[in-house]
Amino acid sequence: MRSSWQQGGEHLLAIIIATLLYGAAVWLWWQQRAPIYLFALAGGQLSALLTPFWRLIYSLQSVPAPGSVLAALTTPFDPIRSLGAAWPETLPALIVLVVTMMRWWTPNTLSGWFTYLVFVSVQLLFSLLGLREPAPPTLLGALPFGLSAELLAALMSATMTYGLCYVLITVQRYSWPSMAAAVIPMPLLLGGFVYGVIGAPLLIGRLPALSAQAGDWPAQLGLLLSVALLGWAVAIISAGLNRLYR
Repeated sequence: MRSSWQQGGEHLLAIIIATLLYGAAVWLWWQQRAPIYLFALAGGQLSALLTPFWRLIYSLQSVPAPGSVLAALTTPFDPIRSLGAAWPETLPALIVLVVTMMRWWTPNTLSGWFTYLVFVSVQLLFSLLGLREPAPPTLLGALPFGLSAELLAALMSATMTYGLCYVLITVQRYSWPSMAAAVIPMPLLLGGFVYGVIGAPLLIGRLPALSAQAGDWPAQLGLLLSVALLGWAVAIISAGLNRLYR
């Protein structure tokens, strides 16, 4: 367990990194006449709007009360504290965008899956170094089959990064208003899809009411379904990237 002093230092470092990246994004906007980097960081920061809600959902052991859900959804947005959310999912996608623009990377099925595995490794590294707040799935605790909650969180975060990567490559030549409309809300929407839709079987399977009646198999089945849905999402994104470069 990290001490409060260590956690404060790590959070401060994450904010400093975000500030530097925002500065680099503004410079690239001026240099390349491309605001896509700034839009992506802003979208990542905006995704912190639903973080209290997802943390509530992934830490519950029963169906949440409406009051607690409303409180989580109406948590005031802190523009300073949320800076730490601006880059963990977006920076790897932006790096791949730059590499693609320089024609150093051409997406296909094999390179797409390899890139996804790199994203998973990067998310695990960010968590290990304490450069990001724990993702909501890390609150799940013990999972069936001995799967680490940290690994599941990295798989989910990497899926969001991979989806954002597809969007960035697709819209890089759009007009600025269209680019902003596509990129800025995307991390928030991807979080809703991954945590809310893909994670739903796991969350439902872990409800104590099901476990009390049916044992461990609902949680096991829920985990298998969620992991299968993650694989399906990655396969769809890989196919989409492959079509862009045919």
